Amino acid sequence: MSSSVDSSQTGQNSRQDFWMSFWPSIVRIIILEIVVLLALAGALVFYLNWSSEVAMSEFMAAGSHPLQAVKDRPPCDGSA
Repeated sequence: MSSSVDSSQTGQNSRQDFWMSFWPSIVRIIILEIVVLLALAGALVFYLNWSSEVAMSEFMAAGSHPLQAVKDRPPCDGSA
């Protein structure tokens, strides 16, 4: 009976040693994933800010010409 107890403790110790030896690697991978996700989120925010500024400037530039054309037209007759 003592041999089965010794083998189960040996198995538990080897599993514990396995996790203890790989724990720093797991933590590094998790930190790396968080850094990559933060970098991607920052790039997305930067792109959305840049594209909205470009779109707004294009909208403002395109919006001024049709408004001028409408102002230059004579009013409608209204009799149909």
